[in-house]
Amino acid sequence: MAMKGLLFDLDGTLVDTAIDMLAALRILAAENNIEINPDYHQYKELITRGSRAIVESVFGQVEQSHFKILQQRYLKIYQEILTEDSSLFTGVNEVINQLDYRGIEWGIVTNKPVYLARPLIQSLPTLANCKVLVGGDSTSQAKPHPMPLHHALKSMNISPALSWYVGDAKSDITAGRAAGMKTAVALWGYIAHDEDPNNWQADKLLSQTQQLLTL
Repeated sequence: MAMKGLLFDLDGTLVDTAIDMLAALRILAAENNIEINPDYHQYKELITRGSRAIVESVFGQVEQSHFKILQQRYLKIYQEILTEDSSLFTGVNEVINQLDYRGIEWGIVTNKPVYLARPLIQSLPTLANCKVLVGGDSTSQAKPHPMPLHHALKSMNISPALSWYVGDAKSDITAGRAAGMKTAVALWGYIAHDEDPNNWQADKLLSQTQQLLTL
């Protein structure tokens, strides 16, 4: 059966957002008189785990009310700079252009809140033909629950059996499999050093973006 639709995760799959997300963390740390390592590479694997893990990497386990203040401030800082240095991963531009040329519909399902995801996507002209955007706050459940993927496929009127979901986290593959989709791991993404994608039960492991066209 031919593929009819393709859904992507956002951070670490289509867009390299690490520089801006970790720049926001450095600003937050500086506001609290904390100096952190300027090398962002050690923090990249935190991005898949969300803003809680990012903030806790500097501030540790703090009282919940204080953590909420820090988290909201982090998100506010990030919102102000989220399009400064984020860019498509190498080869994504060509892949998306080919999907559009072939008439294959594609969309984005991310755990990033829509108010952050939408301006990021709008800043990248290649992503203009995104058929659907589902954020972490678009449905009552977020990944690894399959609900966001079902929501996206319903809006595209495409069967899960004829679709692929591509992401760089185990939660992406878990969600895709639960939704009845084929799944592929974006090995160029933010995969933690202690994780092995071979154990995620994905249908494909992709080492280069161009391999997306082989699906």
